[in-house]
Amino acid sequence: MAAYVARHPIRSILIVIAGVALGTALFFFTRLGDLHSAVATEDFDPVRAATALAHRTPAQVEQSILELTEEQRQAFDAAAALDLSTLAIESEIAELIEQTYGRRPFVNAAAFSPELPDDMFDAYLGLGADASGSLADVVLLALAPTDGSAPILISLPRDLYVKNPCSGGWSRLNTGLGGCRGFASGTELMALMVQTYTGIEIDHVARVTFDGFAAVVEALGGTTICTDNPARDLKSGLNLPGGCAPADGYMTLAWVRSRHMEVLVDGTWRGVGGSDFARQERQRDILFQLANKVSSFGSLTSFDNTVRAVASGVRLDDGWSFADVVRTAWRYRGISDDRVKGFSVEVRNFRTSSGAQVLLPTVKFNSLLSDVYPAADR
Repeated sequence: MAAYVARHPIRSILIVIAGVALGTALFFFTRLGDLHSAVATEDFDPVRAATALAHRTPAQVEQSILELTEEQRQAFDAAAALDLSTLAIESEIAELIEQTYGRRPFVNAAAFSPELPDDMFDAYLGLGADASGSLADVVLLALAPTDGSAPILISLPRDLYVKNPCSGGWSRLNTGLGGCRGFASGTELMALMVQTYTGIEIDHVARVTFDGFAAVVEALGGTTICTDNPARDLKSGLNLPGGCAPADGYMTLAWVRSRHMEVLVDGTWRGVGGSDFARQERQRDILFQLANKVSSFGSLTSFDNTVRAVASGVRLDDGWSFADVVRTAWRYRGISDDRVKGFSVEVRNFRTSSGAQVLLPTVKFNSLLSDVYPAADR
């Protein structure tokens, strides 16, 4: 061997380089293969679900309302306390009012948008489940125009009051994650509710758990959170010293989901409110921080740790191949906030017939979308 190297030094170096490259490639694709089998998937066929829901008999609709699992009921109760805006109670009360007082059913034209061509966007729905797994704590809609225009990212308020095809009535958007037993999974029902409101057919869905989000942030090295004053939220676990400080996965999670934040001013803790829109701004900032981190893997080891964290915390629809996920993530790696369009959903506070406080859309989604993407005007 030594003699061969002495006689053919250049060839020997090329062989070593080729061997290292081949070994690296094999390692890389082996890890991708391992990850592919590790990523949890779930059935996702919103067209089938919509057909099944539309062909139910009145008795089946009533049964769907009554068949909420005890876990779902407890989740709704824990999330809303005495708030009565659940699939079952809201529908039952609305029906009772209509039968007793002869009132017309609740309608809201702004909660429906005209259907857009399916080939106009690649539409991705990102869902962050709450601790129970039955309510969506975060709802993100990402649109990639197929004409190559800038991507669009919109946070949909979890308290948005929209049509629910399971109950046939209206409910908060986040309750859709509970699904409609026997007819639509949680992700399918969420996709259908979002589609009715936006007019955009959802192509793919990714659902992230509490622990999964924290693990991804940890694998990417954490984030930086900046506040003018010390801030806390006793319910989410938020505790920040003020100024800009590094945050681990769970502190980042507490930051993006905080709804009861207080800040320390002149020695006194003061509530600053917890609107959906403030949370959306925080979520957007964190997303772009993570996108920047993804663009700079330091080694194959760090890549492996990161993708394993993603695999353990994310559930994908079964029609989204891992290769497509990798291509999508690579396409938008390191993308900055100024390269992504977006807008806020226009709403007003509204009290439902059952006394629940929700957010009522006041402008069609399509009208708002047309401002940043004129081709969507219908």
